[in-house]
Amino acid sequence: MGGEPRDRVRAEARRLLAAGVSGHVFPGGVACVSWRAPSGAEELVEACGGVLGLDPRARNGGEKVREATRYDLGTLTQSVVAVAALRLAAAGRLDLDAPVEKLVSDVRGGVLDGVTLRQLLSHRGGLARWGGLFLDVPHDVGSPAARRWLVSEAARRPLEPGEPELPSDLGYLIAGEAIARSAGEPLDVVVASQVLSPLGLESQLGFPGALPTEKRAAHAREAAPTERCEWRGRLVRGQVHDENAVALGGVAGHAGLFGTAHAVALFGRAVVDVLRGRSDFLPRALLEASLADGQGALRLGWRVKDGARPACGRRMSAQSFGQLGFTGTSIWCDPELDVVVVLLTNRICPSRANEKIDGFRPAFHDGVLAALS
Repeated sequence: MGGEPRDRVRAEARRLLAAGVSGHVFPGGVACVSWRAPSGAEELVEACGGVLGLDPRARNGGEKVREATRYDLGTLTQSVVAVAALRLAAAGRLDLDAPVEKLVSDVRGGVLDGVTLRQLLSHRGGLARWGGLFLDVPHDVGSPAARRWLVSEAARRPLEPGEPELPSDLGYLIAGEAIARSAGEPLDVVVASQVLSPLGLESQLGFPGALPTEKRAAHAREAAPTERCEWRGRLVRGQVHDENAVALGGVAGHAGLFGTAHAVALFGRAVVDVLRGRSDFLPRALLEASLADGQGALRLGWRVKDGARPACGRRMSAQSFGQLGFTGTSIWCDPELDVVVVLLTNRICPSRANEKIDGFRPAFHDGVLAALS
């Protein structure tokens, strides 16, 4: 494949996105790839394809996706929250080895007795992956009472006997609350002050649930829709897809962030640059330790390459790490190759029953990296 790397990567990303659309993997998506040229200069390429999926009955499929389209990041929220926690720990404002029950009294008597915040952020808290807590909240959605009830109830949902440790949304729901209470600020403020503001991402990445009511409509117009939700009785657009996050008020440790592919790639680039010794955004030793400490593929805020057919494909190195979002999003970082690959889609539009993204992701990463080589 000839041509300049930027042209090759952009063309391949567009081709793959078009294939994903035609194969009904997702209505549309945006990709962003960041790498370092031999000169050391940062290269960044974006590509988009498909439609938002607002009206699948329309002849043209509805409004086209743009590079500026915002996607519900789903579980990618956890990586951002984890980095915020590491920065607080580096500043002496958060003790990662404190028992969770000392940070959040509502979890006492549950599964988390003796579990530290570090273990919770690394998915070693013994909690179930998810649970429909939102169906039983006895308080107004988003109220302080609802938040306390949800945290308390999440702490009482253990893994089934013999079940391996899983990525736990319930664990990060509690961790988000623990981080906020320890910092003495709402979680959205913590994330903004520790990650978004230092990286200049406030205009492209954030929790719409924290926006004033009058600004939420404008945000929704920039966002891709997700699922036609039975609980809400509508196609969801601009509000977090995860129902437990909705019940928390739209700001949670496990879900709630929306963003552009460009912003997510810059976040990933900041993390990789720390590992490459180019940035003091985080203490390198602290980040390296968090990526080394874990069980199976799970780490503090991330997962590492594993399995016979990893989501990141075969071309990423063994040093790579990333995160996958239920909504159809992903970020994968490779400090050895010095590359970050972001793929944002709304594969759950109009239904989460569509799981073709599992086969698409590895091919996408391999294709993009092949174009880059």
